[in-house]
Amino acid sequence: MLASPFHIIAHRGASGYAPENTMASFRCAVDLGATEVETDVAFTRDRELLLFHDETLERTTDGSGLPEDHTLTQLLELDAGSWHDPRLNWDRDYAGEKLITLGQLFDAFGKTLIYHVELKKPMAGLVEAVVDCIHKHDLAERVYLFSIQDEDGLKRAKAMEPRLRIAWAPEELLASDPPEAVHRCARNRFSMIVLNASNQSRELVRLAHSLGLEARSSGISSREKMIAAAEIGCNGMTINWPDWLMAYVREAGE
Repeated sequence: MLASPFHIIAHRGASGYAPENTMASFRCAVDLGATEVETDVAFTRDRELLLFHDETLERTTDGSGLPEDHTLTQLLELDAGSWHDPRLNWDRDYAGEKLITLGQLFDAFGKTLIYHVELKKPMAGLVEAVVDCIHKHDLAERVYLFSIQDEDGLKRAKAMEPRLRIAWAPEELLASDPPEAVHRCARNRFSMIVLNASNQSRELVRLAHSLGLEARSSGISSREKMIAAAEIGCNGMTINWPDWLMAYVREAGE
């Protein structure tokens, strides 16, 4: 039996089928039937909220260097759709696809989606800017704000906007003291602990549930890992191929 709630979260959009963190990827996720999406946010040089995962621009654009060293105007000139990863199954040629901002994502889909927004790294003012953007779009009740590194930032966000659901992936603590990671997440009054295919277990998921936390999975790179995460009771997962998980959930309900 699947955990409840169970989240099917399109990872950086349907990034198995279209370039990650672009409008094409999010539209593809919606076309496949996804109702939840995950993305990553950080500042540009002019403090705009860019959706981008990597530390540098090289892997997924024709640019180079740190995104925060460029203005949004400069970043929007880049091609974010011509790179190729043989593990992905893009449905067409996406040459010329552009990067987008958090505001553009919210403008495009509004209250039709649940958003899992990751603060990519601690940056002065980032938490406040993201919460302000969420407020401007009246989406506080439809956002999980997430971080690996910025526990303090997540605490500030929750204090600023109690309606936000907070998700935390304390990777170092999960490696050194997994039960304490779950307990600390609960003490922080967060909503969700984010585990990984490499560190999750049925025991940790049960502990999270006993403390009133959701436990979702990440790092899902195969159907086998997807099924394993569901079978130990995770409350869903981020996945590049959301249709895989939709099919699994349908079959589980038959």
